[in-house]
Amino acid sequence: MQMQTLATDNQFILAAQNDSLALENVASSRPNTLSGMDKRERLQAIYRCLFKDNRNIDFHHNQALDSAYLNNTLTTQAMVRELICSDMFVNYILATNSNYRFVQLCFERVLGRPAIQSEVFQWSSLLASEGIKTFAECLTFSDEYMNAFGLHQIPHRRSLKLFSSDQNLPALPKELSLKRYQGKGNLTQFNYTGPVRSLLSSNTVPSVLRRIGGLVTVTGAIAAGYMLIAVGL
Repeated sequence: MQMQTLATDNQFILAAQNDSLALENVASSRPNTLSGMDKRERLQAIYRCLFKDNRNIDFHHNQALDSAYLNNTLTTQAMVRELICSDMFVNYILATNSNYRFVQLCFERVLGRPAIQSEVFQWSSLLASEGIKTFAECLTFSDEYMNAFGLHQIPHRRSLKLFSSDQNLPALPKELSLKRYQGKGNLTQFNYTGPVRSLLSSNTVPSVLRRIGGLVTVTGAIAAGYMLIAVGL
């Protein structure tokens, strides 16, 4: 499925103005020449780019993907795509946001710019109808992504409307992160390739639905209480 973004030139800043490219652009076109330490730094930068506020938490890492990337089996583009489809990203980012907000976050973190309203609607529809795997493939294979980052460059901020790549956000303490994230990805990683709607039958139902369910339960209990009182009278 071919899906393109609607980027315009006035959404971007010149590379010389970008303060977050020091690590990302180092030998970006020559991945096989990087030392082991350089590759690990780049791997950390990919996780920082996608996970932001919990970027230093060890359990974010998918050992199989990390190993493939460090051994040059996966390109940076492929690593970004696989992490978007990972259990951690789905449960931690997708399941805790609306589809609209998720699209906005992905555009900011994967394309380095805010999404315009029409893109939010179009890509939310793609996400809902085709699932996270197709969404990730379309985003990372889009002309915009390939022209901006290619196979080996780490996504970075390309718009003055965004804060710097790291946003100066500290990592949450592991205890708080574990409490916030209830999926199995905090112990082990699995790739999620099914449609978004299957999340509703898993243990990662979005918080808004959990709150609605709780409200319905409480309301039902109150109604039942009134019925018992009425019968007693």
